[in-house]
Amino acid sequence: MNAVLVLIAAATAAEPAPKIVNGEEEAGFPSVYSLGAEFGANRLSLCTGNLITPRIILTAAHCSEGVPIELLVTAGKAFGGPVVNDATEILTFSDASIHPGYVPLANGPGGTLGENDIAVIILAEPATTRPVLLRQAAVTDEDLGKELLSVGFGITETGGGDGVKRSAPLLLDDYDDFFLLTENESNENNANICSGDSGGPQFSWVEDHWEQWAVHSWGDQNCRQISGSTRVDIVYEWIFDQVEAIHGTRDQCEANGWYGDGACDPWCPIEDVDCLPAEEPEEEVVDGEGDPKGSGGCSAVRPPLSLGWALLPLALLRRGRRRP
Repeated sequence: MNAVLVLIAAATAAEPAPKIVNGEEEAGFPSVYSLGAEFGANRLSLCTGNLITPRIILTAAHCSEGVPIELLVTAGKAFGGPVVNDATEILTFSDASIHPGYVPLANGPGGTLGENDIAVIILAEPATTRPVLLRQAAVTDEDLGKELLSVGFGITETGGGDGVKRSAPLLLDDYDDFFLLTENESNENNANICSGDSGGPQFSWVEDHWEQWAVHSWGDQNCRQISGSTRVDIVYEWIFDQVEAIHGTRDQCEANGWYGDGACDPWCPIEDVDCLPAEEPEEEVVDGEGDPKGSGGCSAVRPPLSLGWALLPLALLRRGRRRP
């Protein structure tokens, strides 16, 4: 997955990139958008992002490298649907913010894989698709070996194909202070993320719903060995500062309007009224004079919605990587 810098690196690589996300086209996950721009009839897909509230797309900070925020907001677009050139939804931006602790990836002697590679894009109008929850619990060694699902609009093994949504299952091999790590050899068909997938989500199926665990950040130059995706839990508080600024709450379920919307959401931090069993009407008891007994009783009132949330943690470090 990529920024402009990554596209240049991919174009000059000695070998074509390997098959990304198994090369399988993905018709689902409507919360995942291509991030790019329109130039007349032409559309450019540069990065990927995932909708976490109707107004907020979570992506990678490095996707905006070299581009002033003002220009990103003015010219940027989010393309919904499986194919960018046949987008089912085109969204514009009203603002964008990069994590204040963001440290860019730097190759060479003394290089670094970076830190806090996270940004949010604020949409001018609410998206029509359903957002995806962020993981609340901390990642531990017990999660090693679990299957994650990466989704993005990046290139395929031929070096082309960007602008088409694809997905691939990737195993969680390790984690460090900032990243979830997965090695190609652990994955079916040696799959991994690559140019154009930057900022896209790594999901995990938890009981009966998808959760976003990480944001795609970097990979080795030819996408053949390893990749790292920024852990959502380490930047959780900052992400929900942005959610609160837009929606007036730090509760993602409240921001998404999931309480009392007719669908049971048992994973929300406050009990969803839609999950309560339907109350059966009480049988009316009449006394000798015909007056219903208990007519002066009081009813229970649900407490108002309140704030809530908490998230995850992860460890490894290697050099000589480039942005996916």
